[in-house]
Amino acid sequence: MKKVLLFSFMIMLTGMVWAQDKSISGVVTSAEDGMGIPGASVILKGTQIGVVTDIDGNYRLTVPSTGGVLVFSFIGLQSQEITIGNQSTINVELSEDVTQLNEVVVTALNVEREKKTLGYATQEVGAENLRVARETNLNEALAGKVAGVQVISGSGAKFGEAAVRIRGVRGFGSNAPLYVVDGIPTSDPSTINMDNVESINVLKGANASALYGSRARDGVILITMKKAKGGRLNIDFNNTTTFENVSVMPKYQNQYGGGYSQEWQTFSYDASKDDPALAGLDGAKIPEFYADESWGPRLDGSQVAQWDAFTPGTDTYGQTRAWSPNPNNVKDFFNTGVGVQNSLSVSKAGEGYNITATMTNVNRTGVLPNTKQDKTFLNLNASVDLAKNLKLNTLANYNRTNVFGNLTEGYQGSVGQNFNQWFQRQLDMSLLEKYYRMPDGRYTSWNINSPRNSTPLYWNNPYTEQYANFSESTKDTYSGKFGLTYEIIDGLSVSANISRYFTSNFADGRTASGTLGLDGYSQSKYQSTEDNYEFLAQYSKVTEKFSVSALVGGNIRHNNYSSNSMSTAGGLSVPDLYNISASINRPNTSNYTSKRQVNSIFAQASFGYKEIVFVDGSIRRDYDSVLPTASNAFTYPAISTSFIFSELMPNNRILSFGKIRAGYAEVGGELSPYQLDPAYSLGTPYNGNPTMTYPNSLIDPNLRAATTGALEAGFELAFLQGRIRTEFSYYYYDNTNEILATEVPSTTGISSYTINAGKTFTKGWDATIGGTPVQTANFNWDLNFNFARSRNVIEEIYPGIDAIQLVNGFLGNRVGGGWGSISARAKVGEDWGTIIGEKYQRDEAGNILIDEDGYPMTEQNQVLGTILPDYTGGIFNRFTYKDFELSFTIDWQIGGKVNSISNMFNAYSGLGTMTVGNNDKGVPMRDPVADGGGLRFEGVYADGTENDIYLEADTYWKSLFALHEQWVYDASYVKLREVRFGYNLPQSLLQRTKLFRSAAVAVVANNPWLIKTNVPGFDPSQVSGDTRNSRNNGSWVDSGQLPATRSIGFDIRLGF
Repeated sequence: MKKVLLFSFMIMLTGMVWAQDKSISGVVTSAEDGMGIPGASVILKGTQIGVVTDIDGNYRLTVPSTGGVLVFSFIGLQSQEITIGNQSTINVELSEDVTQLNEVVVTALNVEREKKTLGYATQEVGAENLRVARETNLNEALAGKVAGVQVISGSGAKFGEAAVRIRGVRGFGSNAPLYVVDGIPTSDPSTINMDNVESINVLKGANASALYGSRARDGVILITMKKAKGGRLNIDFNNTTTFENVSVMPKYQNQYGGGYSQEWQTFSYDASKDDPALAGLDGAKIPEFYADESWGPRLDGSQVAQWDAFTPGTDTYGQTRAWSPNPNNVKDFFNTGVGVQNSLSVSKAGEGYNITATMTNVNRTGVLPNTKQDKTFLNLNASVDLAKNLKLNTLANYNRTNVFGNLTEGYQGSVGQNFNQWFQRQLDMSLLEKYYRMPDGRYTSWNINSPRNSTPLYWNNPYTEQYANFSESTKDTYSGKFGLTYEIIDGLSVSANISRYFTSNFADGRTASGTLGLDGYSQSKYQSTEDNYEFLAQYSKVTEKFSVSALVGGNIRHNNYSSNSMSTAGGLSVPDLYNISASINRPNTSNYTSKRQVNSIFAQASFGYKEIVFVDGSIRRDYDSVLPTASNAFTYPAISTSFIFSELMPNNRILSFGKIRAGYAEVGGELSPYQLDPAYSLGTPYNGNPTMTYPNSLIDPNLRAATTGALEAGFELAFLQGRIRTEFSYYYYDNTNEILATEVPSTTGISSYTINAGKTFTKGWDATIGGTPVQTANFNWDLNFNFARSRNVIEEIYPGIDAIQLVNGFLGNRVGGGWGSISARAKVGEDWGTIIGEKYQRDEAGNILIDEDGYPMTEQNQVLGTILPDYTGGIFNRFTYKDFELSFTIDWQIGGKVNSISNMFNAYSGLGTMTVGNNDKGVPMRDPVADGGGLRFEGVYADGTENDIYLEADTYWKSLFALHEQWVYDASYVKLREVRFGYNLPQSLLQRTKLFRSAAVAVVANNPWLIKTNVPGFDPSQVSGDTRNSRNNGSWVDSGQLPATRSIGFDIRLGF
């Protein structure tokens, strides 16, 4: 009987247990892309009951029937707590945790580390912040988002590529940073597929980049490519279509037409010389065709025989047309550019493997007629566990960029120069386009020699420049990496990597037969290869009190470069046969080859104590083949420390995190191959025989690479559980051993002697404030504000030399004065890039001094400012309300100078609005002085009396030619750089369709609004004109620059 009762009791107890348990299942996904999150924690709150999600983010958990609260969490994402209630299926989306303080970043040599342990400044930008408006250029995407990074854009009309300066300049040479894509050094950021970028980390200081040795002087930008997330197969498609238009242009006058004077000429028909079709034009008014200025007669609608009246084959041949304004003629020349960007990505991760493949095509038709760009990207990123402790990593990238058309800027052969410097305001652009080439092959122009000679004089028809004189280039870039990593024991691993970066570029160009200048054809090709062989051993260990991480490794780098170019000489033997074989004379040829090898060894170690104090040290030694064996080795040490004082304040409710840091490092700058051993170069053939020349310069055989010693200190703070964060860094760089070509007396028989000389210092600070000031259930506001200051001062150059010229500007002749040049120089005691030119002479009260003829008195070789800004900054905002998003970036620059040659010529040639209107007497300034017209310079004579001499309007404005102070402007600006307004379809809707994992639509805009500028008709953030130097050094002169552009369009993202 007792056994029966016991058995009955056990059955009842078992039934009670079954009644108390139930099963909960679901999937944990990322709110960013809807993909499953493997390894997420699902725990019943207050108990030890819990599981982790599988490779696809799925979970199943048995809990008591009484329910409770499930806690879902994953590193770096915001935890969620959900009451079970009567639910048996609970699906959860986890969003990024903005209060996360244990941020992991990619550092030098592609090593991941917790940011809090670093003793130097880095700043990371994630994919979502980079792709706000679907910018296709990496440098442009950084604008306004990283403290201390200045982005110098180019005109969108030429598919502009941007240059980057990190913390100002270091020395007298190029100041371009090193780009590294998943461990592969990359020379051209335009070949990076932005759709495949996961994040970018900017290593600003020498401590951060010292492990890259001689290539790290100007900073390093690390690009991490995307890797698969979750276990399921994910397919992502993205389409962006944008429409681009010119946004900023000079203001043109529309009151006076072409000519050097307002006096009409007339046509006299001569039956012995002229076509009978021109007989009706006898006595007709004609403009000064040969004039390329607009100081001509008033545009009053009178009938005038214009250029097309004397161009056989036009519908208006032998006819007059109204002499009327065409206020939008320049604007009408530019098209609406269309850009279409399509991207497809496939990714899959599983136990022991990870693969992501991306294909992107960007096709753009430019705002300039007959211009286009096509870019194709193919990317593959994969890893697989070959054995328990052995992993294989592979990376393959391909890019082809084809650019077609005439994208010329500068003072010769560009429409930017034509319209803004030498033009006639009455010209009808539709006629110029219609008749740029006649059926018989003749090219036409508005600037004809005379009524009896309609061939071009000074300028081609602008459509001729676009449709006849064009070029085409095709650039192929391959990069790849193959690596093995073996974990010897827990915390100790070794890896070996082989990588290659290869670029091949082919370009050709033509000058059409029958246009200005000699017809011709040219070809050029270059190939560049960089191979890296790297070995790395890494160790890490963490105990209760101490942590240690270390690495040691070596690298062998091979660089090979070759180029060759050919061009016709003496014209084409057969018109319109664009081939080198058509050269009348022996073609011009040149070629160049260079090789180098750099062997490197390096080590780095980091020690931590109780998560409070960290000390880092690294050293790298490079052996460079371009230098003599006895002096080809350079050592680059670095040391830094950080103190996390917030660990001593664990219960502080306001301060969540606090760290101070400091460090010192030395980095270098590379020499170019063969700088120590000059070689003969091929010259132009003479009498059919080849020629060679030897450089007429000498080089110090003990030449060494430039070096920079860098000191940096700063702090990082976080408040309210990381809701608000701020960082500040101060730096001081001591730049020495600059490589300078010094001038020597001509009696020596050489022109220059290249030596190590010069010493400069760069100092400044950069700061950021960011976080999530507002976060509620439905509304979020993410903010990042940055501000920076940098200054470079010349301390010394060389005994007997106190200044060198960095960049040549424009050389011009001023009416009433001599030749005057403008340039940027480096002089002891001055800021780097100080602009020197002609300036007004003033009295003690600041009044301009006027000479006895009524012209301003000037002084040569005067300081006009510096090309570097005083401050740079930006602000990024993202607002989300439920499924809506608004993101935008504003960037700005305070200080710096820019010289506008276009504005100078706009006035000189009578094109701009400043050359029309009334004078101070209320009389039209273009009326003769005798009739009350003209202009006078505001100023005083030497005796202090006010100037009362009026000059003819054209004389007045032409007298300002090459008076540089008049045309050097404050380069400060404020700009709305990008905007995105989008809608993300909710997961509840997508789950019902069972087709899409995620879906979003948005309106996007790039460069929509130049909010503030001091430069008329010009965007100072886009300087890519004729600077006669690299844009990293010389972006301060606008000479025939193409106009700035803005684009707006729509973006569609679909995840399957």
